[in-house]
Amino acid sequence: MSLKLVILGVLDYQNVHPYDVKRFLKHYDWDYLFQINDAKIYYAFDSLLKNGCISVAEIVENEKTPTKTVYAITEKGRAQIEKELYKLFKKDILAYKTIYPALLFADYADTYKLLFYLNERKNAVSHELESSFERARDKKTNPENSATALIIQNATEHLQADLHLLNDLISRIESGVFCGNIQNEVASFFKK
Repeated sequence: MSLKLVILGVLDYQNVHPYDVKRFLKHYDWDYLFQINDAKIYYAFDSLLKNGCISVAEIVENEKTPTKTVYAITEKGRAQIEKELYKLFKKDILAYKTIYPALLFADYADTYKLLFYLNERKNAVSHELESSFERARDKKTNPENSATALIIQNATEHLQADLHLLNDLISRIESGVFCGNIQNEVASFFKK
C-alpha cells in the first residue's frame, strides 16, 4: 500500500494535518488493511514535503493543543498521484512474501519454536479473517459494490489463502515431510 498515494489523494480534496489521514483510514476501517502507524504517516509527509509534492498550507496554534501543521498538495504532487498508482500496479503481489525467507531456512529453527510461531501467526490471521468477515457483513458502512466492500473482499481472500498456506505448512512440519533446507541450492548458486 502506498501511503504517499493516500496522502496525496486526500490532499487533492482537502488540506490536512497528518493525523487527519490516520483518522480517515480508521473511519473507513482501512487502517487494519494497511497497518499504518504515526511514524510512517509523518515520515511520508516529510518525504513528500522534501520532494516538493506538498507544501505547508498553514500552521495552527492553540493554547490547549500542540501546534498543528496543515499541508496542501502542489502541482508536482498531483502529477505524482498517477506515478504512485502505477508503482502499485507494478509491485510484487505475493501475499505471503513476508514469511518466504523464513521458510527457505526453516531447518535452522527448532521445530517446536517454529510450530509455536507459525501457530501464533495462524491465530492472528484467523482473527483478522474473522474481523474481515464482520466488516463485510456491515452493509451500512460497506455497501455492496462500493470500493470499500471490494477492498474488504480482496483482503479476506488473501487472508484465506494465507491461512491455507499456514495450515498446510504446519501439517507438513508436524508430519515430518516439510523440507525447509535450501543448502544445496545455495551451494550450487555460489559455486558458479
